[in-house]
This record gives sequence, structure tokens and C-alpha cells, in this order.
Amino acid sequence: MTNVSDFVIDRIQQWGVTRVFGFPGDGIGEFDGALGRADRQGEGLKYVRPTHEEICALMATAHAKFTGEVGVCIATSSPGGFHMLNGLYDAKMDNQPVVAIVGQQGLNSLGTFTQQENNLERTFADVACYVQTIVSPEQAQAVVDTAFRTARTRLAPAVIILPHDVQGMDMQQPGREHWVSRSSAWRRPRPSRRRTRN
Repeated sequence: MTNVSDFVIDRIQQWGVTRVFGFPGDGIGEFDGALGRADRQGEGLKYVRPTHEEICALMATAHAKFTGEVGVCIATSSPGGFHMLNGLYDAKMDNQPVVAIVGQQGLNSLGTFTQQENNLERTFADVACYVQTIVSPEQAQAVVDTAFRTARTRLAPAVIILPHDVQGMDMQQPGREHWVSRSSAWRRPRPSRRRTRN
């Protein structure tokens, strides 16, 4: 059975992502391992590991600028996420679509001041056009799709917060309850910024 990490990797590829920039750490460990497996198996996603989280965010922004794709950067919980802020502000100021995937401590630790547990939604609220924590496998599809769709539409960074325990949970299809959102990975081409001469 597929877990949430594998599902998120597959979903970002459906959004046209071919390269991600990530720095490993405990808070993003399960997802980092899944990225490494996908890269080694040649599944169409190149995993680049720069030497610092700030560089990850700056490289993702540069990737968006030069390729027209959504740039993707990945970091572990609190300190790792904090280090990405400079690169995400670069994306915001230059109107570039970037999605940051940030680890978080387990769901039961939220709000308990445990080591490296901070309110990441509040931290990223100013820089990102969309910030959401995935709290269940059933929510993963809608959050990933909304992050990519919003980043592409608003040409700004979006942030997905992925708690450590959720990363390894078995993936579940959204239920049929009326309060469960559904989404698709439909994407329109990014408009060209080239100017024509008269």
C-alpha cells in the first residue's frame, strides 16, 4: 500500500515537477527517504540536495524563473523551515511559483512546545499565498493540489506542512462525506512572459 510520502511525490510529478531541492532532517525523514528511492529508481524526479535549506529555497526559485515549472523546496521542521524564508521571500518578490514542503513534529506534539515544534502556519503566513498542514491521509490530495494551483495562479510561494507521523501513514482515498474536499491535478500552461516587438 502507498503511504502519504509516496502519494505526495507522485502527485507533485502530476503537476509537472521534474526536480526538487531538499535538505534532510528528522522532521522530514520519511518523505526524504521516499524521495531518495524515487530518484534512485529513475521515476522522473531528480532529487537535488544542496548544503543548506536557504540554498534549497533559492534554487527552487531560480528553477521556477528559468524553466517555467513550479519550483519545489523541502526542509525539516522548525529550524530547517526558518532557513527557507529568505528564498521564499525572493520567490514572493519576483512573482515565482514555488511550493515548499516542510516537515513538522508528530500531530500529538502540536501545541506542546516539544523540541522543534513551532507554529509553522503562523511563521509562513506573510510570505506564502497558501499555507496548510496535512493532518490526515484523506486530506493530502486536496492540500497538494491547492498549494500547486494557488502558487501557479498567484505566482507566489505556497507551503505544505507535513507532520512526521503523517508522512508514513497509509494513503487513503477521500471519503464520500459531504465535508471532504476533492481536487484534481489539472494545470493550465504557465503564461509566457516574453514580449513581442512591434
